[in-house]
Amino acid sequence: MENKTKSYNKHLFLFLIFYSIMSIQTIAQLDYELMENWAFHPDKSGTLLSFYNLNIGVVDKNLETDSLIYNTNNSMTNTGVDVFFVHPTILNDIWSYTERKNIPLDEQPAFQISASIVGQAGLLATYGRFFAPRYRQASPPSFLGSPLDSLQAAILKKAYHDVKEAFLHYLENHNGGNKIILASHSQGAYLSAMLLHDLFDKDEELRRKLVVAIIGGVVSTYSDPPFFQGGWWEHIPLCTEITQCGCVITWRSYKEGQSLPGVQISAPQYNPYLKELGYVYKLLDPEKHIVLQDSVFYSDQPAPLRNYIVPKTNQSYGGNVGFIAFDHLYQIRFKREGPSKVGFMVEHTPQANDQRPNNLLEAESQPFFNVQGYHIKDYNIYSWALMQQINQKLASCDTTTDTRGIHENKNMLKVYPNPALDIVYVIADRNIIQLSLYNADRQKLINQHYSQQEYRNPQGYQYSLNINELKVGLYFIQAKFSDGTRYTAKIVKE
Repeated sequence: MENKTKSYNKHLFLFLIFYSIMSIQTIAQLDYELMENWAFHPDKSGTLLSFYNLNIGVVDKNLETDSLIYNTNNSMTNTGVDVFFVHPTILNDIWSYTERKNIPLDEQPAFQISASIVGQAGLLATYGRFFAPRYRQASPPSFLGSPLDSLQAAILKKAYHDVKEAFLHYLENHNGGNKIILASHSQGAYLSAMLLHDLFDKDEELRRKLVVAIIGGVVSTYSDPPFFQGGWWEHIPLCTEITQCGCVITWRSYKEGQSLPGVQISAPQYNPYLKELGYVYKLLDPEKHIVLQDSVFYSDQPAPLRNYIVPKTNQSYGGNVGFIAFDHLYQIRFKREGPSKVGFMVEHTPQANDQRPNNLLEAESQPFFNVQGYHIKDYNIYSWALMQQINQKLASCDTTTDTRGIHENKNMLKVYPNPALDIVYVIADRNIIQLSLYNADRQKLINQHYSQQEYRNPQGYQYSLNINELKVGLYFIQAKFSDGTRYTAKIVKE
């Protein structure tokens, strides 16, 4: 009787979800032929970004220009690479909203949106044409403390629908086979995460165009250990190598010493209605999933933050540039406090008599700083690291082979002994070109390349890794084959 009741309740729940989804009204479509519906577009002249100076002045502790970093503005130039940016929540008096709803474009601050995009992601315009749609933003209560109900799904669906229509318009009318950098932050990051599953996850050809998806400021990447994909997206993994393409870079930033928050319970990746709409592959399950973020450029060891970047506004220093960088003004490290608590910890470490302002103080005075940390400064903190990674991706990787990510072992790899003490052997039925070993935080500790097959025993080709110097614990071995596929297996070090 109990099983029948559980079955009935399950089917009733699914019916209610289906009914609620079907009851969401058809969304009126914005016309993305009209340039007024774009913050930035290569065919929209006279915008703030069109002729913006992308050069960076690196300023020392005495507020003197130490060096200049030159960047060409290609926001209207076809370089073979396009940038598609989805902006965060940008509204007048943002904390005054109490109702869950979408905000019409004519009630949004157009210039503030444009200026914010330039300040966050304008430097990405050095890579190619820059597309940034406007969309009917969801109000903050739609995210913060919102019930995981059909109303939240309907509001996010409307905002996402605009972004999707804009991207499809770009894809059909402007892409022309170009590679794509998808970038976003905050609300825009949630909508870009939906776009990745709704379009990229289901289209291998589109995934091959993806250089990288930059999903900043939110929890988006989670998976069943030991895999780097299979959470929000089925086929798109976290970037685990700087030269890897078709993957996701994601991060959140906090003050050193601050407790890392978990995932807020009102986050979209928990909403079952969004999954039924096809916007999420798997809902986040705190009991089984691990939350991931980029730890390739900065590890868990404190290091100087390279080039904290801000737009030049009325500063008297920096020279004739559009951006100012403060190098070695902060320290940064990757930190994990638990399966769902992960982020970058940033500390202000000025030199003696350092005159450079601490730009992070602005974030510390914001509401919800104890939860959001340096959220509004994510791109200031990480833009330089992003660009270094993008440069290497464009120079080194092939988007046609690197997008398949890491797959379940399925007996492709045999690892022994397991647990292991000094040497671990990996056996495969075909040649491996690269073996990498990661710790539980997805940080690469060992990387070996092979130009020819190793010793072949009756079971297959055999490879070895020396793990004698590793600490006791759980690790993951990733094997890369010549066709670009990757398989992974767990190993325990005794």
